[in-house]
Amino acid sequence: MEEKKFILNSFEKMVVNATKCGDYLVMGTCFFSDKISNSRFNQNLFLSSLKILQKRHEILRSYIKIFGSDMYFVPHEEDVSSRIKFSWLDLTNEQVSREKLMTETANFNSILFPHGQSDLLWRAQVIEFKKEEKFNYILNFVFLAIADGMFSSLILVETVGILNRLLNGKEIDEKIIRISENMNIMCEKRGLWKEHHMEMVKKMAQRDIAKFNLSPQLRTGESGFQVDMFYIDSEKSNQIMSFSKKNNVRLTSYFYTASFYALKKLYDENSIVFPSRITCELPVCLRFRYQPEMDFTECRLHTTMVSFSSEPEKFGKFENFWQDSQYMHSLILENTSSETGTLFSLSHNDELEEYNRVFLRSENLTQVLETLSSEVVTDLALSNLGPYVDKYVKEEEGNFEINEMYCTDPVNSDPCISCGLIIHLIYWKGKIMVDLGANKSLIGSKFFKRYKQLLLDTIDETLQ
Repeated sequence: MEEKKFILNSFEKMVVNATKCGDYLVMGTCFFSDKISNSRFNQNLFLSSLKILQKRHEILRSYIKIFGSDMYFVPHEEDVSSRIKFSWLDLTNEQVSREKLMTETANFNSILFPHGQSDLLWRAQVIEFKKEEKFNYILNFVFLAIADGMFSSLILVETVGILNRLLNGKEIDEKIIRISENMNIMCEKRGLWKEHHMEMVKKMAQRDIAKFNLSPQLRTGESGFQVDMFYIDSEKSNQIMSFSKKNNVRLTSYFYTASFYALKKLYDENSIVFPSRITCELPVCLRFRYQPEMDFTECRLHTTMVSFSSEPEKFGKFENFWQDSQYMHSLILENTSSETGTLFSLSHNDELEEYNRVFLRSENLTQVLETLSSEVVTDLALSNLGPYVDKYVKEEEGNFEINEMYCTDPVNSDPCISCGLIIHLIYWKGKIMVDLGANKSLIGSKFFKRYKQLLLDTIDETLQ
């Protein structure tokens, strides 16, 4: 019987390689609790839900197989539920702060995956704690190159839904969800990629991209990943959306502009000269651009990346927020077009394979880090998952309800080979959920905390 396998594209291989250095893992996080009573569930029940989840999703039974420079996802043919990596952290006997929960979440997200020939490509964690004497839970899923933000969010909702069905004795859908083709194949099959786009990809490779790296003055000698997850209440979230609509900008443009304004304030407070040009790195989901559209149950990275820089005469005075947001909006539209092909400037660029060849040529990871760290073009990235999960992924009725949902990527490499500061947004149940993640080697914890406050201050100022 011929082995079933699915080839990884250059972007997925890049992600696999970068995870060896502690970057580009995808983590979905949700806070959930019992809305009906103060029920407490045990580890065995949760493990049962993970086994059901693994049985449904072929990718959760798979591993990576390497042939020379090629990589493949290969599903295990046998039952591999015994290989599920699951940890349970009981903090119910402690007075737990939000900061403590964030530290534990960052630590779990930062654990490197083994790169063996049969290891599973995901792991899960539950943190159990008390809030106002009521049992609360955090669910963390970490994925190695098999999930984008949409899929990771779906897995969170699906897992809590399975828990509810197990508790209530309801039937569970066991329909098998097969592994999808990679993004490049899907772009061709679903009509997104056209031959003339290659000329645009070549043209985009010749652009003048400015380097925007965080100032060394923000370093404090720390290392590792730090994360903070918080939400903006419904009233303020509605204000942000209303003001953005009134000024003809989308939420991505609004938050990216606010992120740079907050960083400018941090620089000013510390007498640091702000660069004359900014460079943005933006993930773009292709699931809704495919024809037909792709369901969230489909796994893999169906998200491409684009990078672009501002012109000094058009952005940098930090005097008119909404004018700057409109300029940011125009840059995003220009650089994420599926018509002109600017959207494919990274995903279909041969430079990705050159990135991957660095890992093949280098004798060790130290050499890899030294080579790739000098090529980082920006240290501030933003990802907006929007309202799609809230709109299209249905929560199962039952005791447990998801109150908060987040997505993040760890950045641990030192020296850093990816973005130093990354912001993820999700709209969930009327609130904008914000995840701030950063590499401590580039921005120390005291500056990171201050940056969060300056971002919140900036948001308030835009709504006055």
